[in-house]
Amino acid sequence: MKSTIQILHVSVIAGRSKKTGNDYDMRMAQCIVHKSNRDTGVIEPLIGELVLPERYKDTVPGMYDVEFEISISQDKRVGSQVFSITPAAVAGRAVAASVPVPAHSAVKPG
Repeated sequence: MKSTIQILHVSVIAGRSKKTGNDYDMRMAQCIVHKSNRDTGVIEPLIGELVLPERYKDTVPGMYDVEFEISISQDKRVGSQVFSITPAAVAGRAVAASVPVPAHSAVKPG
């Protein structure tokens, strides 16, 4: 399943797990999903947060085509996860921003 997603901001969430003692470093993308209504064909904006996989942690704000694949969570729920993220083409050119996400925007666990 492919969707067009506009990433507005990427937050860094890093720290050490109190339960396991392992370090973690996640990227959460605040975004707008441009969803096409199957009945009307109208594009409906949906606002949400997307966990970026490790290989896409340096993704910067911009428009992207995101492909999802089915996954099963630890609690056995069927869901989806990001398979690929590519800059969306508008009139034949990529539109992803070229400014990297600053490392100092990390959220410090409390």
